Amino acid sequence: MHAISQSAVWIKQPSADAAVVIVTSVALPQYMIDKLHLAIDDWDQVAHLAIQQSEALRVDWLRAGSSPEKSAGGDACYASQLLRCVPHGSFLLDVEVGTAPGLTWLGSVCGHPLRVVELGKIASSTAAMDRQVEEVLSATRGLAKSLLQSRGVI
Repeated sequence: MHAISQSAVWIKQPSADAAVVIVTSVALPQYMIDKLHLAIDDWDQVAHLAIQQSEALRVDWLRAGSSPEKSAGGDACYASQLLRCVPHGSFLLDVEVGTAPGLTWLGSVCGHPLRVVELGKIASSTAAMDRQVEEVLSATRGLAKSLLQSRGVI
């Protein structure tokens, strides 16, 4: 894991070939995060970003966007720093739990297309969590395939 701030951690950093970045929040159980990581570990076209403090990250992004001054260091906010290594055109796959979407604004940071997988309530059994992980992986496969086809890779 590679932390860029206290607000987020790369569980698997994007490669230059990344087609999809799975974005999860800390609300996702560790079991599901581990299952996702195992499933995408050898998949170069997929990265995984875990957001630890979504509200702090969003407030920092809004503050930077409303500031008349540009950051002397380049990127004005942590969200920009996080997403600058994601190839333009790569999908962000926002995995939402609960009833209120909390990470959909990330697509606006650098202009990445964003899709959402709404899991609703997190399952209580590992078998049901496995089904939810498969739902995320299915969406990931579909997005990766469509982007790789548009790039003429497959």
